[in-house]
Amino acid sequence: MGVTELAITALRPRDLEWTAETRDRRASRWRKILGDSPLADWLAGFSPTHLYVGSELCEELLPSRRTVRTAIDCATGRGLQIALLTPISSPGAIRQLADLLPLLPDGTEVIVNDWGVAYFAREHFPALVLVAGRLLCKMIRDPRLPGTEWAPHCAHSLDSEHLQRTFRLAGFRRLEIDVPPFATAESFSRLPLPAGVHVPFAVVAKGRMCRIGSMSRQGPERFAPGRRCRKECLHVSATMTRPAAVDSYRTVQLGNTIMSQHSRGMLDAVATAVADGRITRLIAPVEPL
Repeated sequence: MGVTELAITALRPRDLEWTAETRDRRASRWRKILGDSPLADWLAGFSPTHLYVGSELCEELLPSRRTVRTAIDCATGRGLQIALLTPISSPGAIRQLADLLPLLPDGTEVIVNDWGVAYFAREHFPALVLVAGRLLCKMIRDPRLPGTEWAPHCAHSLDSEHLQRTFRLAGFRRLEIDVPPFATAESFSRLPLPAGVHVPFAVVAKGRMCRIGSMSRQGPERFAPGRRCRKECLHVSATMTRPAAVDSYRTVQLGNTIMSQHSRGMLDAVATAVADGRITRLIAPVEPL
């Protein structure tokens, strides 16, 4: 098998005993989380190696100091390495990170999706390992694309000379990407750094406005940023459809983010790339959307 690493992501790490259980027990838990038996059976073949805490999608979901400490203890107790997911960040969120990053042991990975966060972490916490997150690693991930003729337009350009120079200046040691639509195993070639791939959902688009959180509001605050967050996205998501159209992939609105679910063909391409050694880490959520 070409990959030995599996990162599991959680906002509130708990109940991770199953990660050390038998393959059958892991498969049962993955089926409950993902609702996809073939994917669950495949993921069960990997023993988790990393615990990602936090969120790359919204700064309102940055963990508290207590949650980070709990995650470190939980990861240590399960023999996992801890990593911190960070989102596109305002100055206020960077101030929050200034309180969180000192809690991380030297050598901890920080998954970065904001150039300002990359600069801040590199300058003030050089002992941490920076990883370019999937929101920094741009590609087209639109579930409305009608067919494979669009596949060449969805390819990454992460091997460009200018971007590689920028990655070196930022101090990135790894990168993470989504699975592009109509992916083949070749979609994961030419990556300039060891790569992690997120399954089974890709981030299509995100913004500051939280649709789910705005539904109970009235007037001009209803669909505006800056409203008080009650973390409604932890409990409610919405399947998105279009009149008189059938999109290629299931699409979900989760807070301020639109996500699409990978097709069986996309997951088969990931499995082939893993077997070929082109992907060094898989990343999967242990909390259902």
